[in-house]
Amino acid sequence: MSSPILCNYSPAGEYIKDHTLVFFEGWWHLFSISGIKGYSHLYNGNEETISWSISKDLTNWDFRGHVLHASLRKGEFDQHEIWAPFCMPAKGRFYMFYTGIVHPFRPMCHEKLGIHHPHMVWEGHKETIGMAVSTDFTSWEKISDREKGISIPGRDPHVVYDSDNKRWLLYSTGKTVNGLSQEYVSQSTDMVNWEYIGICVLFPPFDDVPYSTTESITVLKHPLNGRWIMLGNWQYALSDNPLDFTQSCVHKYYEGEADYHKRMDELGYACEIIQWNGKWYRSGVLGVMDHWVLGFHEIEWDPDGAFHVVKSSLVKWQF
Repeated sequence: MSSPILCNYSPAGEYIKDHTLVFFEGWWHLFSISGIKGYSHLYNGNEETISWSISKDLTNWDFRGHVLHASLRKGEFDQHEIWAPFCMPAKGRFYMFYTGIVHPFRPMCHEKLGIHHPHMVWEGHKETIGMAVSTDFTSWEKISDREKGISIPGRDPHVVYDSDNKRWLLYSTGKTVNGLSQEYVSQSTDMVNWEYIGICVLFPPFDDVPYSTTESITVLKHPLNGRWIMLGNWQYALSDNPLDFTQSCVHKYYEGEADYHKRMDELGYACEIIQWNGKWYRSGVLGVMDHWVLGFHEIEWDPDGAFHVVKSSLVKWQF
């Protein structure tokens, strides 16, 4: 049997970035920002759609196409780009939350300038969370307001069901204020109408890591202690209240270990947590910048903390 730690996947000619995984009727469905290999997200034509791939074993993937696209219409919240999908089944349908981007400054550039592309001018840049629904993973209908999305702040949505209070909670990456990365929380009872609640966590900066600690956050109930745990790229927090992690201590993974930075390198970023065949895995965006691939680490939960890696992906993320 193949192991997910052998996974080293991106669609041909593309890279994998922020992604979401859904298991349904024996198949894993992977949705990811669609990036052109070798080019940064700053280029025209890049990260304007969502790629869709399927797998039986989390190792061998078949690319099925692109399923959700930027509107390319002036005045709409997803005019230029689509980022950070999150998909989950609920109420007999599949719900896809995503970040729509308006970025007016998109000059043509033929050279591979990476992060030095002049698109780095952020004047007029806008990020809005929207939503689409499907019954078959293939055809997606955008159902949020064309200008306002679902009318809550932030980007990089993550949704979890709070069974104790019979509501869905949506976590979104917020602004960085005074060096602290904010995460927002919103709630809904029907998955369509959302109410913004407020800031739920403040993540301090992390040493020399170029990506925000709150990007593509994951929140779930800790499998061993039953508390809510919020997992960022490099840090985590525990709380009894899923609406408020601000009173909790924020901890770094591998805190205190001698080979701390080396261990951090293996994790990657924009991660998801899944369970399959009795084991837990943390997916990650790994490999070389603008050539990223999907990889998995097998993890085990720590009762008083987050997790530790049991088997690491064969792909390493390179700063």
